[in-house]
Amino acid sequence: MKDSDWEILYELYKNPNMTKVANLLYITQPSLTKRLQHMEEEFQVTIVNRTPKGLEFTPEGEFLGKQAEKYLKFLKETKDQLEKFKEDREGLITIGSSYTYSKYTLSELLIQYRMKHPNVEFQVINEQSNILFRKMLEGSIDVGFIRGDYEGAVNRTLMGKNEAYLVTREPVEFDDLAKMQMIGFKTNDRTLELLHGWWRNRFGTEPPAAMVVGYIDVAWQLIHKGLGYTICFLPDNFVNEYNLCLTPLKYRDGSPVTRNTWFIYSRNKRMTRVLEDFIYYIEHEVKTDHGHNGGIMSVGGKTGQNGGTVGQEKRV
Repeated sequence: MKDSDWEILYELYKNPNMTKVANLLYITQPSLTKRLQHMEEEFQVTIVNRTPKGLEFTPEGEFLGKQAEKYLKFLKETKDQLEKFKEDREGLITIGSSYTYSKYTLSELLIQYRMKHPNVEFQVINEQSNILFRKMLEGSIDVGFIRGDYEGAVNRTLMGKNEAYLVTREPVEFDDLAKMQMIGFKTNDRTLELLHGWWRNRFGTEPPAAMVVGYIDVAWQLIHKGLGYTICFLPDNFVNEYNLCLTPLKYRDGSPVTRNTWFIYSRNKRMTRVLEDFIYYIEHEVKTDHGHNGGIMSVGGKTGQNGGTVGQEKRV
């Protein structure tokens, strides 16, 4: 008996009509009749009788029809479980991550994880956090590391907080910024809301038009060459290689401008063992520091106004 024969028996038992079952299984009616005859020869029984009203299952045929249902269910469960074993042993995890998180934090995290789980492969998608959050809801990524607060059907773990800074080549007064060129960069909508909100709180106006570059790294290079300034959240483990002046942004009430970094995964996605293990690792074994900006390493940094001294300092 072939698996296809059991499927024929099952479908005929559910719907004893040769024409309909032949169409359902994409075979010709003569082929279906021939397969049924072979089954009767193999089991040495009559499975169906042909009557003026149509097919009529014999007692033996009814027994085989019920067995066909059990067999096909057993076959599906067996294949599903074997596939799950395969997923449990090895697998691919698709990670969505913001550009700066990938550059300064994620790479080392994945290296450490692969040392203990060598069969796990990672695909990393770098995008703005708002795009990554949408991909998460669509199911095209498994987990994500995003900047800013987004609401939806996801579980999330706070990985840290980052503070915002005014980045200039030399110390400047905030009131002098109106005379200088602002340099913008590609980032997500929540980050822009926070930075623009600080500007409105500090100056009572909308932020000025900015020269926009693709990545924050390019903005730091241009500032080093004296082409302007930017306001931004400095990434985890930031190294001030251009010796820039970093001045913390504070609201008028003196509170710092901060942004959350979240680890997220869908509440609705089916979890493989590989994915469950990775999520457990992030949520229970990766050490985070929720009270600070994740650690800024400044090499030869300068002193900014409002207490923005960062020179030769590592904050953790």
